[in-house]
Amino acid sequence: MRVSYREKRIEVFTISPRTLDHKEYWQNIQNVVNWSEKYACTGVLIFTGNDTFVDPWLVAHSVLTQTRRLEPLIAVNPIYMHPFTAAKMISSFAYLYQRKVWLNLVTGAALTYLDTFYDNLSHDDRYERLLEYTLIIDALLAGKGLTSFDGRFYKVSDLQLVPKAPENLRPGYFLAGQSDAARRVASKLNACSMQMLQPEFQHQPDGARGIHFGIVTRTTRGQAWEAARGWFPEDEDGHMMLDLSMQNTDSVWKRRMKLLSEDGELRDNGYWLGPFRNFKADCPYLVGAYSEVADVITQLILQGMDTFILDLPASEQEFHHAQAAFRLAQQKLIA
Repeated sequence: MRVSYREKRIEVFTISPRTLDHKEYWQNIQNVVNWSEKYACTGVLIFTGNDTFVDPWLVAHSVLTQTRRLEPLIAVNPIYMHPFTAAKMISSFAYLYQRKVWLNLVTGAALTYLDTFYDNLSHDDRYERLLEYTLIIDALLAGKGLTSFDGRFYKVSDLQLVPKAPENLRPGYFLAGQSDAARRVASKLNACSMQMLQPEFQHQPDGARGIHFGIVTRTTRGQAWEAARGWFPEDEDGHMMLDLSMQNTDSVWKRRMKLLSEDGELRDNGYWLGPFRNFKADCPYLVGAYSEVADVITQLILQGMDTFILDLPASEQEFHHAQAAFRLAQQKLIA
């Protein structure tokens, strides 16, 4: 799914579909890794949290050892790992595999999970902690002498990381979030600000460089919708799971998505919240013919988006169809 615009490569990452089945969990990850390599994606987003079956750094190790080109996008949350340990993992990967990794910087977790850690910081303070966390990682990887830091949340003195990471192998940073605090921290870190696809494709959030959504596409719009409804039928249990999850979060983006889903999940332009409403995806989906999806991809790139995180149903054919839309978008960009 390689796309370039004005000599700049557009990064395309995929994610493993949500599942509560422990056997499907690892098989889905393995499949998505293999398909992402085959269809020339940049990498795979690896989740973190109390409810993940496998530690994200171990998944990243698996990606690096089993593929030739993929660059893992590893979710990191300060509640799970000290910044020195995270930096050490990154420098170790660079040393062993000579390959870059990316960090998806997150503060969020279910409120009950935060309670288990006695983490009672406010929403905005969690973003300030994340800023300090990442600044320490960045300083350690740069290796410009000993690292000391005296902040509100972290204090370190004369830390040294061996070996330092070569500049071309230092991580790129992603930061998802639609709150003012999230955007402020993304700006300070020069991180790629990730946003959800908005219903009006021509009006995406200012300052965002990355976009997250799912795709189901076929030769015609009718075929695409038939496939989409087959993958994501209405599910009352899923509706209940979503309602329960909303009681356990302070996420700004998730609340906005929930309001949008109540306002009407289906739009004429192919913007669809059915998978979100059924608790099968954490993002909106774009459903349509190759040409329609390619038009949206092209429009997003022309607006300044240089990073896509794609949620695709768990089938290689969906990667094949998505690739067709991206190839058509490339043709439109160079036309």
